[in-house]
Amino acid sequence: MNIDEYAIMRRVEDQHWWYVALRDIVRMFWDTYAPKQGQPVRLLDAGCGTGANLAMLSGKGTAFGVDFAPEAVRLCRERGLARTAVASIDALPFSEESFDLVLSCDVICNRSIPDKRLAVNELARVLRPGGVLFLNLPAYQWLWSSHDAAVHTDRRFTRTQINRLLRNAGLAPRRLTHWNATLFPPIALTRLWRRRSDRRTSDLDNASGERFSTFFQRILTLEQRLLRRTTLPFGTSIFAIATKKTPSPKNATP
Repeated sequence: MNIDEYAIMRRVEDQHWWYVALRDIVRMFWDTYAPKQGQPVRLLDAGCGTGANLAMLSGKGTAFGVDFAPEAVRLCRERGLARTAVASIDALPFSEESFDLVLSCDVICNRSIPDKRLAVNELARVLRPGGVLFLNLPAYQWLWSSHDAAVHTDRRFTRTQINRLLRNAGLAPRRLTHWNATLFPPIALTRLWRRRSDRRTSDLDNASGERFSTFFQRILTLEQRLLRRTTLPFGTSIFAIATKKTPSPKNATP
């Protein structure tokens, strides 16, 4: 993303309604899908940005983070997140089957990842058999706007496209749902307006978004009650959960 976006992200992500809602969704699905083990789990935030999600994961196990941008890793380390490194998610600096759970939020959509399939294959490679992938991506290419340009998004996805990427990587999809459905109409209108305007900044550089953050959070808290029970058919983002298939035991030979 544009270098100045990292400073904006670091300033707002602890309180901004969208980031708060995303972390709430991760916590909610963690209770159902995260690996159940007696020993501490090893976790990876692949594309950790400025560290809010990684800080949350650090309370759930031994958490590592990588990001393509040195500026993002520097800001993570200012938070005290030492297990961080500069690396791209399509060439992760970890051995196979290193992690019990991998989280990747709005990274594969970045233009620095030209081969989306290779990136998902890398996430699958570092997962242990039975390990879990949490993946968040923006939905609907027709919503592409100046926000996407500012954060270097070159692809917005459909559930069908994500499902195909997961299965091609040897992952078994467990849940694919849209979210941010309740705020979809005003956001869609805003995005379409931005496509016709001369704005060049992201949605994060938006004082009104911060001003209404508490209100938006309350709306999405209500939406999350629906997410516990059902899959939402539309929304500005898609959250996917998949597990790495456990190899079938080889037939014993006499």
